[in-house]
Amino acid sequence: MIRYRLGAGAASVRWAMSPIHEVVSLAQLLTEPQRHPLFHSWLRRRRLRLSFPDLRALTVFMADGTYRPDFLDPSPMSSEPTFEEGMAALLAAPTDQTYAELADATTGQKAPVRRELLDDPDRARSRAADALYRLWKTAVEPEWPSMRQALRAEMLDRALQVNREGLRAVLPRLHPSAACEGDTITVDKAVDIDVDCSERQGLILVPSLFITDRIQCTTSDHWTPAIYYPASGRYLWSPPATARSLDRLLGRTRSRILAALTTPLQTTVVARLVNVAPPTASEHLAVLRDAGLIDSIRSGRTATHELTEAGRTLLDAASPRS
Repeated sequence: MIRYRLGAGAASVRWAMSPIHEVVSLAQLLTEPQRHPLFHSWLRRRRLRLSFPDLRALTVFMADGTYRPDFLDPSPMSSEPTFEEGMAALLAAPTDQTYAELADATTGQKAPVRRELLDDPDRARSRAADALYRLWKTAVEPEWPSMRQALRAEMLDRALQVNREGLRAVLPRLHPSAACEGDTITVDKAVDIDVDCSERQGLILVPSLFITDRIQCTTSDHWTPAIYYPASGRYLWSPPATARSLDRLLGRTRSRILAALTTPLQTTVVARLVNVAPPTASEHLAVLRDAGLIDSIRSGRTATHELTEAGRTLLDAASPRS
Protein backbone atom coordinates (compact mmCIF):
# COMPACT_ATOMS: atom_id res chain seq x y z
CA MET A 1 0.00 0.00 0.00
CA ILE A 2 1.20 3.51 -0.84
CA ARG A 3 -0.06 6.16 1.58
CA TYR A 4 0.09 9.82 0.58
CA ARG A 5 -0.41 11.90 3.74
CA LEU A 6 -1.80 15.28 2.71
CA GLY A 7 -1.64 17.23 5.94
CA ALA A 8 -3.62 20.28 4.75
CA GLY A 9 -6.23 18.09 3.06
CA ALA A 10 -7.66 18.50 -0.44
CA ALA A 11 -6.19 22.01 -0.69
CA SER A 12 -2.77 20.38 -1.10
CA VAL A 13 -3.96 18.33 -4.10
CA ARG A 14 -3.66 19.84 -7.57
CA TRP A 15 -4.31 18.64 -11.11
CA ALA A 16 -1.81 18.75 -13.96
CA MET A 17 -1.07 17.21 -17.34
CA SER A 18 2.31 15.89 -18.47
CA PRO A 19 3.28 15.65 -22.14
CA ILE A 20 6.49 13.79 -21.28
CA HIS A 21 4.46 11.22 -19.36
CA GLU A 22 2.28 10.66 -22.44
CA VAL A 23 5.40 9.90 -24.51
CA VAL A 24 6.83 7.54 -21.90
CA SER A 25 3.47 5.76 -21.62
CA LEU A 26 3.20 5.47 -25.41
CA ALA A 27 6.63 3.83 -25.47
CA GLN A 28 5.41 1.39 -22.82
CA LEU A 29 2.27 0.70 -24.85
CA LEU A 30 4.39 -0.09 -27.93
CA THR A 31 6.16 -2.86 -26.01
CA GLU A 32 2.87 -4.61 -25.20
CA PRO A 33 0.16 -3.44 -27.65
CA GLN A 34 -1.86 -6.65 -27.22
CA ARG A 35 -2.84 -5.46 -23.73
CA HIS A 36 -4.49 -2.32 -25.09
CA PRO A 37 -7.07 -3.09 -27.81
CA LEU A 38 -8.54 0.39 -27.35
CA PHE A 39 -5.56 1.83 -29.24
CA HIS A 40 -5.33 -0.73 -32.05
CA SER A 41 -7.01 1.37 -34.75
CA TRP A 42 -4.97 4.44 -33.76
CA LEU A 43 -1.76 2.40 -33.85
CA ARG A 44 -2.61 0.91 -37.27
CA ARG A 45 -3.17 4.36 -38.75
CA ARG A 46 0.22 5.48 -37.47
CA ARG A 47 2.21 2.30 -38.12
CA LEU A 48 4.80 3.91 -40.41
CA ARG A 49 5.29 6.90 -38.13
CA LEU A 50 5.66 4.74 -35.03
CA SER A 51 8.05 2.26 -36.67
CA PHE A 52 10.56 4.98 -37.47
CA PRO A 53 12.10 5.93 -34.09
CA ASP A 54 14.69 3.65 -32.48
CA LEU A 55 13.36 3.31 -28.93
CA ARG A 56 15.63 0.59 -27.57
CA ALA A 57 17.46 2.97 -25.21
CA LEU A 58 14.07 3.71 -23.65
CA THR A 59 12.19 0.41 -23.86
CA VAL A 60 15.07 -1.48 -22.22
CA PHE A 61 13.43 -0.39 -18.94
CA MET A 62 9.92 -1.47 -19.87
CA ALA A 63 9.54 -5.20 -19.38
CA ASP A 64 6.02 -5.87 -18.14
CA GLY A 65 5.72 -5.78 -14.38
CA THR A 66 9.18 -4.35 -13.72
CA TYR A 67 10.09 -1.04 -12.10
CA ARG A 68 10.38 1.89 -14.52
CA PRO A 69 12.93 4.53 -13.43
CA ASP A 70 11.26 7.62 -11.99
CA PHE A 71 13.79 9.93 -13.65
CA LEU A 72 12.14 9.15 -17.01
CA ASP A 73 8.92 10.75 -15.84
CA PRO A 74 9.49 13.92 -13.78
CA SER A 75 6.44 15.31 -12.01
CA PRO A 76 4.86 18.29 -13.82
CA MET A 77 5.93 21.63 -12.36
CA SER A 78 2.80 23.50 -13.49
CA SER A 79 -0.72 22.56 -14.59
CA GLU A 80 0.26 22.57 -18.29
CA PRO A 81 4.03 22.14 -18.65
CA THR A 82 5.61 21.85 -22.08
CA PHE A 83 7.38 18.74 -23.31
CA GLU A 84 10.62 20.75 -23.33
CA GLU A 85 10.21 21.56 -19.62
CA GLY A 86 9.77 17.88 -18.85
CA MET A 87 12.87 17.01 -20.87
CA ALA A 88 14.91 19.64 -19.01
CA ALA A 89 13.84 18.12 -15.67
CA LEU A 90 14.69 14.62 -16.91
CA LEU A 91 18.16 15.65 -18.07
CA ALA A 92 18.78 17.50 -14.81
CA ALA A 93 18.10 14.41 -12.67
CA PRO A 94 21.09 13.93 -10.33
CA THR A 95 23.54 11.18 -11.22
CA ASP A 96 23.07 9.45 -7.87
CA GLN A 97 19.29 9.32 -8.41
CA THR A 98 19.77 8.03 -11.96
CA TYR A 99 22.20 5.33 -10.83
CA ALA A 100 20.00 4.14 -7.95
CA GLU A 101 16.90 3.94 -10.14
CA LEU A 102 18.80 2.20 -12.95
CA ALA A 103 20.08 -0.36 -10.44
CA ASP A 104 16.50 -1.14 -9.37
CA ALA A 105 15.17 -1.15 -12.94
CA THR A 106 17.83 -3.49 -14.35
CA THR A 107 17.79 -6.16 -11.64
CA GLY A 108 16.48 -8.78 -14.09
CA GLN A 109 18.58 -7.68 -17.08
CA LYS A 110 21.41 -9.71 -18.58
CA ALA A 111 24.76 -8.85 -17.03
CA PRO A 112 26.29 -7.07 -20.10
CA VAL A 113 23.21 -4.86 -20.54
CA ARG A 114 23.08 -4.01 -16.84
CA ARG A 115 26.79 -3.26 -16.69
CA GLU A 116 26.63 -0.93 -19.71
CA LEU A 117 23.79 1.07 -18.16
CA LEU A 118 25.29 1.28 -14.67
CA ASP A 119 28.83 2.05 -15.83
CA ASP A 120 27.65 5.40 -17.23
CA PRO A 121 24.21 6.35 -15.87
CA ASP A 122 24.37 9.87 -17.33
CA ARG A 123 24.88 8.44 -20.82
CA ALA A 124 22.02 5.96 -20.30
CA ARG A 125 19.75 8.84 -19.24
CA SER A 126 20.78 10.95 -22.26
CA ARG A 127 20.15 8.09 -24.69
CA ALA A 128 16.72 7.46 -23.18
CA ALA A 129 15.97 11.19 -23.50
CA ASP A 130 16.99 11.12 -27.18
CA ALA A 131 14.59 8.23 -27.80
CA LEU A 132 11.80 10.11 -26.00
CA TYR A 133 12.43 13.17 -28.14
CA ARG A 134 12.24 11.14 -31.37
CA LEU A 135 8.95 9.55 -30.31
CA TRP A 136 7.55 12.96 -29.32
CA LYS A 137 8.45 14.52 -32.70
CA THR A 138 7.19 11.66 -34.84
CA ALA A 139 4.05 10.51 -33.02
CA VAL A 140 2.84 12.76 -30.22
CA GLU A 141 3.68 16.37 -31.08
CA PRO A 142 1.55 16.39 -34.29
CA GLU A 143 -1.48 15.33 -32.23
CA TRP A 144 -0.68 17.15 -29.00
CA PRO A 145 -3.23 20.00 -29.53
CA SER A 146 -6.09 17.46 -29.49
CA MET A 147 -4.55 15.54 -26.62
CA ARG A 148 -4.07 18.73 -24.61
CA GLN A 149 -7.74 19.62 -25.15
CA ALA A 150 -8.78 16.19 -23.93
CA LEU A 151 -6.64 16.48 -20.81
CA ARG A 152 -7.89 19.99 -20.10
CA ALA A 153 -11.46 18.72 -20.30
CA GLU A 154 -10.64 15.85 -17.96
CA MET A 155 -9.01 18.15 -15.41
CA LEU A 156 -11.93 20.59 -15.54
CA ASP A 157 -14.49 17.82 -15.16
CA ARG A 158 -12.71 16.24 -12.17
CA ALA A 159 -12.24 19.62 -10.48
CA LEU A 160 -15.98 20.29 -10.84
CA GLN A 161 -16.77 16.85 -9.38
CA VAL A 162 -14.47 17.44 -6.39
CA ASN A 163 -16.09 20.82 -5.74
CA ARG A 164 -19.56 19.21 -5.80
CA GLU A 165 -18.89 15.92 -4.04
CA GLY A 166 -15.51 16.05 -2.34
CA LEU A 167 -12.24 14.24 -3.03
CA ARG A 168 -13.26 11.11 -1.13
CA ALA A 169 -16.18 10.47 -3.50
CA VAL A 170 -14.24 11.22 -6.70
CA LEU A 171 -10.95 9.42 -6.08
CA PRO A 172 -12.21 5.82 -6.55
CA ARG A 173 -13.60 6.87 -9.96
CA LEU A 174 -10.06 7.63 -11.10
CA HIS A 175 -9.12 4.00 -10.43
CA PRO A 176 -10.57 1.31 -8.13
CA SER A 177 -7.23 0.96 -6.32
CA ALA A 178 -7.32 4.57 -5.07
CA ALA A 179 -9.17 5.76 -1.96
CA CYS A 180 -9.22 8.67 0.47
CA GLU A 181 -9.65 8.41 4.24
CA GLY A 182 -9.25 11.53 6.33
CA ASP A 183 -6.06 13.29 5.28
CA THR A 184 -4.56 10.24 3.53
CA ILE A 185 -4.86 9.03 -0.06
CA THR A 186 -4.07 5.34 -0.47
CA VAL A 187 -3.20 3.34 -3.57
CA ASP A 188 -3.33 -0.45 -3.42
CA LYS A 189 0.15 -1.56 -4.52
CA ALA A 190 2.46 -4.44 -3.61
CA VAL A 191 4.98 -2.05 -2.00
CA ASP A 192 4.57 -0.43 1.44
CA ILE A 193 5.47 3.28 1.31
CA ASP A 194 4.46 6.35 3.32
CA VAL A 195 4.83 9.73 1.61
CA ASP A 196 4.47 12.99 3.56
CA CYS A 197 3.02 15.34 0.92
CA SER A 198 2.82 18.27 3.35
CA GLU A 199 6.61 18.56 3.23
CA ARG A 200 6.87 18.08 -0.56
CA GLN A 201 4.61 20.60 -2.30
CA GLY A 202 1.45 18.53 -1.93
CA LEU A 203 0.23 15.84 -4.32
CA ILE A 204 -0.37 16.03 -8.07
CA LEU A 205 -3.14 14.05 -9.82
CA VAL A 206 -2.23 13.56 -13.47
CA PRO A 207 -4.67 12.16 -16.07
CA SER A 208 -3.03 10.11 -18.82
CA LEU A 209 -4.40 9.19 -22.23
CA PHE A 210 -1.99 6.30 -22.81
CA ILE A 211 -2.61 4.27 -19.65
CA THR A 212 -5.86 2.35 -19.40
CA ASP A 213 -5.62 -0.55 -16.96
CA ARG A 214 -3.39 0.66 -14.16
CA ILE A 215 -2.46 3.55 -11.90
CA GLN A 216 1.12 4.80 -11.62
CA CYS A 217 2.66 6.47 -8.57
CA THR A 218 5.69 8.68 -8.05
CA THR A 219 7.23 8.49 -4.58
CA SER A 220 10.81 9.54 -5.36
CA ASP A 221 12.35 12.10 -3.01
CA HIS A 222 13.48 14.07 -6.06
CA TRP A 223 9.99 14.83 -7.47
CA THR A 224 6.72 16.15 -6.12
CA PRO A 225 4.53 13.10 -5.32
CA ALA A 226 2.18 12.29 -8.20
CA ILE A 227 -0.51 9.79 -9.12
CA TYR A 228 -1.07 9.11 -12.84
CA TYR A 229 -4.47 7.65 -13.67
CA PRO A 230 -6.38 6.70 -16.85
CA ALA A 231 -8.12 9.78 -18.27
CA SER A 232 -11.75 9.44 -19.27
CA GLY A 233 -11.25 11.40 -22.50
CA ARG A 234 -10.92 8.28 -24.61
CA TYR A 235 -12.90 9.79 -27.49
CA LEU A 236 -9.55 10.57 -29.12
CA TRP A 237 -9.18 6.86 -29.82
CA SER A 238 -12.74 5.87 -30.68
CA PRO A 239 -16.02 7.84 -31.02
CA PRO A 240 -18.45 7.53 -28.11
CA ALA A 241 -21.07 4.83 -28.49
CA THR A 242 -24.71 5.89 -28.55
CA ALA A 243 -27.96 4.00 -28.12
CA ARG A 244 -30.14 3.60 -31.23
CA SER A 245 -33.07 5.03 -29.32
CA LEU A 246 -31.10 8.22 -28.68
CA ASP A 247 -30.07 8.40 -32.35
CA ARG A 248 -33.73 8.21 -33.38
CA LEU A 249 -34.73 10.86 -30.86
CA LEU A 250 -31.99 13.43 -31.46
CA GLY A 251 -30.35 12.41 -34.72
CA ARG A 252 -26.98 10.65 -34.85
CA THR A 253 -24.80 13.76 -34.71
CA ARG A 254 -26.55 15.32 -31.72
CA SER A 255 -26.70 11.94 -30.02
CA ARG A 256 -22.92 11.56 -30.37
CA ILE A 257 -22.33 15.09 -29.12
CA LEU A 258 -24.46 14.43 -26.04
CA ALA A 259 -22.59 11.20 -25.32
CA ALA A 260 -19.23 12.95 -25.71
CA LEU A 261 -20.16 15.68 -23.26
CA THR A 262 -19.94 13.37 -20.27
CA THR A 263 -16.61 15.22 -20.20
CA PRO A 264 -16.80 19.01 -20.74
CA LEU A 265 -15.55 19.90 -24.24
CA GLN A 266 -14.81 22.99 -26.26
CA THR A 267 -16.61 23.58 -29.55
CA THR A 268 -13.63 22.78 -31.77
CA VAL A 269 -13.07 19.46 -30.00
CA VAL A 270 -16.75 18.55 -30.41
CA ALA A 271 -16.51 19.37 -34.12
CA ARG A 272 -13.45 17.11 -34.62
CA LEU A 273 -15.05 14.32 -32.64
CA VAL A 274 -18.23 14.11 -34.70
CA ASN A 275 -16.51 15.08 -37.97
CA VAL A 276 -18.37 18.30 -38.74
CA ALA A 277 -17.26 21.90 -39.26
CA PRO A 278 -17.15 24.09 -36.11
CA PRO A 279 -20.11 26.26 -37.26
CA THR A 280 -22.18 23.10 -37.75
CA ALA A 281 -21.15 21.84 -34.31
CA SER A 282 -22.20 25.21 -32.85
CA GLU A 283 -25.66 24.84 -34.42
CA HIS A 284 -26.13 21.36 -32.94
CA LEU A 285 -24.88 22.57 -29.55
CA ALA A 286 -27.35 25.47 -29.62
CA VAL A 287 -30.25 23.05 -30.17
CA LEU A 288 -29.11 20.86 -27.26
CA ARG A 289 -28.67 23.93 -25.07
CA ASP A 290 -32.13 25.27 -25.96
CA ALA A 291 -33.55 21.86 -25.00
CA GLY A 292 -31.91 22.15 -21.56
CA LEU A 293 -29.62 19.17 -22.14
CA ILE A 294 -26.29 21.05 -21.98
CA ASP A 295 -24.83 24.21 -20.48
CA SER A 296 -22.19 26.37 -22.17
CA ILE A 297 -19.66 28.55 -20.40
CA ARG A 298 -17.86 31.19 -22.44
CA SER A 299 -14.41 32.58 -21.68
CA GLY A 300 -13.37 35.13 -24.27
CA ARG A 301 -13.85 33.52 -27.68
CA THR A 302 -13.89 29.98 -26.30
CA ALA A 303 -17.00 28.09 -25.17
CA THR A 304 -16.92 24.94 -23.05
CA HIS A 305 -19.99 22.69 -23.02
CA GLU A 306 -21.12 20.14 -20.43
CA LEU A 307 -24.21 18.10 -19.64
CA THR A 308 -26.97 19.38 -17.41
CA GLU A 309 -28.72 17.03 -14.99
CA ALA A 310 -31.44 16.63 -17.65
CA GLY A 311 -28.79 15.66 -20.21
CA ARG A 312 -27.25 13.08 -17.87
CA THR A 313 -30.66 11.66 -17.06
CA LEU A 314 -31.48 11.30 -20.76
CA LEU A 315 -28.17 9.55 -21.46
CA ASP A 316 -28.69 7.18 -18.53
CA ALA A 317 -32.25 6.38 -19.64
CA ALA A 318 -31.11 5.62 -23.19
CA SER A 319 -28.18 3.41 -22.14
CA PRO A 320 -28.76 -0.31 -22.66
CA ARG A 321 -29.39 -2.18 -19.42
CA SER A 322 -27.07 -5.11 -18.77
